[in-house]
Amino acid sequence: MSNQNQLYNLLMSGNETAWTGTSWVMEYDRVFEYTHPQIKRQFEALDDTALAALMTLPTLFAYEKYVGASARVGRITGIIRRQKEFAFTFNFDNIAAPIPHDRLMQLLPALDIDPKMEVNRSHWAVKNIDLASVLHQAGLLPSTMLGPLRRPPQTFISYSWDSPEHRAWVTQLAMTLRQNGVEVVLDQWHVRPGEDLAHFIARGVRESDRVLMICTETYVQKAQQRQGGVGYEQMLVTAQMMREVGTAKFIPIIRQSSHSRQLPDELAGRMYVDLSDGPEQHSNLQHLVRELHDIAVSLPPLGQRPF
Repeated sequence: MSNQNQLYNLLMSGNETAWTGTSWVMEYDRVFEYTHPQIKRQFEALDDTALAALMTLPTLFAYEKYVGASARVGRITGIIRRQKEFAFTFNFDNIAAPIPHDRLMQLLPALDIDPKMEVNRSHWAVKNIDLASVLHQAGLLPSTMLGPLRRPPQTFISYSWDSPEHRAWVTQLAMTLRQNGVEVVLDQWHVRPGEDLAHFIARGVRESDRVLMICTETYVQKAQQRQGGVGYEQMLVTAQMMREVGTAKFIPIIRQSSHSRQLPDELAGRMYVDLSDGPEQHSNLQHLVRELHDIAVSLPPLGQRPF
């Protein structure tokens, strides 16, 4: 059994934008290619325990040889099971600079990467190599340690398909959250044609740290009448709120044009964040980002008794 500190993930992709987007996918039949059988046996169950262990390993995000782009070092922050593939989310380690393609080619033997076949095939391998030590000796890392990266908060966005404009607004909100270090699970990014939408919704609500419920007038109406995907999500939310009465997992996000704000009955009385068009939209968005990162508001110092 190998020491976990001596292992690293290699994610090799032929997609030139793989490490610049929101997530990345890997077909199940490409998992653990070019991995020693003894190492593979540690993780081949690919159950929750195995995936959690793999996410603790440092990861080399590389491109196939013909792409010629720089590699990055970081961690896998989330793994979502799909029908035929895994979907990954990831973070890069800021202390490790991008590795130029030519420099990476020179390090292939030290990294246990086959220079003929492996660099020409998208795959996920686990290597029995101390990645930090190799990069440090090559002058690409200031120390022989790669510290653990804090997992970004994962947020699921629940919304109704009111209009193309509203879907674009939701996408922009998701992009803004990602730019501020919040991992977002969004159907537009994570559901492929033919996938089970109900399963995606149930998993997103269950596994995410927080759920943003974009409460437009149409959303509220569908939630009240239990219509479509919104109605299904509302049933899941209601069930979890009944089990965990004091939970703050579900955050109503108001986007409405009328002055009298509406919420589904299950969310009535809960503190909401108003992102409707107006002068306070930006400050309210910053407040939401702080909340998702669990950053408490600083209290003023407690003064002396006046008497």
